[in-house]
Amino acid sequence: MKKTLFLILIGCCCIQPTCAQSAPVTPLDYEIQRAQETFDAKRYNTAAMLYKKLFEKIKDPEKQNDMAYMAGLSYIKANNLKQAIKWFEQLVNTQYPNPDILYLYGECLKYFEQYDDAARRFYDYTFEKPKDLKGKLAQQSCNEAKKWKANPTRYAVTNATAINSTNSDYSPYFSGTKIYFSSSRPEATGNQIFEWTGQKCSDLFEATMNSAGFQKPVILKGTINTPENEGTIWVDSTGTQMLYTQCNGVSGKDVTCKIYSSSLVNGAWVNPQPLPFCSDSFSCGHPAFSPDGKTLYFSSDMKGGLGEKDIYAVNYNRSTDQWGKPQNLGPNINTFDDDMFPAMGADGVLYFSSKGHLGMGGLDIFTSTEVNGKWSKAENMKSPVNSGGDDFGITFIPEYKNITPGGIIAYFCSNRQNGIGDDDIYSISIKPYIFMVKGKVMDKEMKIPLPMAKVTIIAGNKKPLATLKTNDKGEFIQELPYNNQFSLVASFENYFSSTEYSISTTNMKNDSTLEFTIMLEPLPAPEQEITLKGIYYDVDKYDLRPEAKTVLDSLIKIMNLNPGITIEIASHTDSRADAKYNLSLSQKRAQACVDYLTQKGIDKKRMTAVGYGETRPENDCVDGVDCSEEQHQQNRRTTFRVLTTDFNK
Repeated sequence: MKKTLFLILIGCCCIQPTCAQSAPVTPLDYEIQRAQETFDAKRYNTAAMLYKKLFEKIKDPEKQNDMAYMAGLSYIKANNLKQAIKWFEQLVNTQYPNPDILYLYGECLKYFEQYDDAARRFYDYTFEKPKDLKGKLAQQSCNEAKKWKANPTRYAVTNATAINSTNSDYSPYFSGTKIYFSSSRPEATGNQIFEWTGQKCSDLFEATMNSAGFQKPVILKGTINTPENEGTIWVDSTGTQMLYTQCNGVSGKDVTCKIYSSSLVNGAWVNPQPLPFCSDSFSCGHPAFSPDGKTLYFSSDMKGGLGEKDIYAVNYNRSTDQWGKPQNLGPNINTFDDDMFPAMGADGVLYFSSKGHLGMGGLDIFTSTEVNGKWSKAENMKSPVNSGGDDFGITFIPEYKNITPGGIIAYFCSNRQNGIGDDDIYSISIKPYIFMVKGKVMDKEMKIPLPMAKVTIIAGNKKPLATLKTNDKGEFIQELPYNNQFSLVASFENYFSSTEYSISTTNMKNDSTLEFTIMLEPLPAPEQEITLKGIYYDVDKYDLRPEAKTVLDSLIKIMNLNPGITIEIASHTDSRADAKYNLSLSQKRAQACVDYLTQKGIDKKRMTAVGYGETRPENDCVDGVDCSEEQHQQNRRTTFRVLTTDFNK
């Protein structure tokens, strides 16, 4: 969580420094006291600058180290870890007596995702303070973070540049066609600098989405934005009712944060009122209703919690406008540290951010589901949603369940490295599954690869997807789109094209690679006849048997896959009738094949029917030889041979 996040953290407040109880001995002692009072007042950004100046003034090495420690601690409290790590780096090798420096330095290294170095510092811290379990937990977090980073989930995270500024932009909430969020950008109300962060106090903004993306963000109209801090927001589905977090009160004198409600009237948000369970003695913030509007989830540091800030639920009766008693969500959600920013998905999954569960950095986003009144163990959303920085405030697009892979499903906030400003808003989309088809094209007889063979992939809509050429090893590879049907055919000069390979990526839920070894058969020499096995005829008949039509259907596929070839279809008889009669019968048989192929769409110009009668027997069954019926059947056959390979309509 970057600096501005603390503007809306429950417990965040602008406390004025107290007066010194005794006169300073020296001007330098007074400056040290002033810096400490500034730090105690949670004006961390200002305190860091004061300690930095003191470090430059003081000459005593031990006191210098104390100032460096406090400067680093102030920066880490202000969530400016880029500055904090510089101070801790120069302290860690000076044998500084406070072992906390090891843990804090490890936290900084963790932010920069230097997990191995961070784990070593946490180990050193555990050695110095073995009873403090947070050191071991931090070591374990580093080990898990390395695994998650090396094996990211299917989510893709992208900076929402259209709505981010160079300041802090955080806690988005999507409702209708608008995204609402908090920002300390220059357009925010008032000119006061919040000394916790060194930026302006934050206000509530909105940006409308259209087909071209987000329009320019504008500040919300009405009476909800004040010179103080307005933060995390929730808006109902009608876009007319709002809950939001307000810290320090309208005057800036309050010391707590409260959840306020507001209504949209004539384009302006008016009549802000704190919810009745809020108090001046503790803070409440980060409101988020359940989808049915009956339960409000929020974060609070009220007494009786399990850690710093816990997540609570409170029932709400809309018809009577009555609120129940807040209930702590228990140890599967809440930890010893900060647990905040709840959000309820349409599917009943609770999303929230925590520092106390095993995570990749500061705040990580977790999920949990309520089963029989008990929340399940929190699950980390892992990389790339989570990072070494603070990741929080997730909001889902209402129709996200129906969005195809590649579409944006949610937005969240992060202060991860390489952002535009401090806290930035990021989108989450689901990466499309990767489907690959690869293979090798080879000579069927010689078993050698065929370089420069052509591989054609056709989509289900009959549109070509890709035309490839194999490499010198006869190999090809191609990525396929999701949720479609494809056919693949390989071809090579002077070879029969392959049969069609059917491929489908419909409803596939995993990355997949389909592999083929495609064997192409050389075209026969013009004098070489190929028998169409299965095309036989009854005695003295020339009409096609059903099984013969099936064989000819296979020839149709060959003709379609090889549109450049022309063929001779030849028919033969046995020797038991008159030779002249047999010649006529075989011609009719050959023509019957050509007629059938023509009816099936093969251009008749590509076929020549020839009857050879009994002149080309397959065996020795000629006139005068006694043969079996099976031997005579072998001669009643149909063959084809390739005549040309360059046919062109």
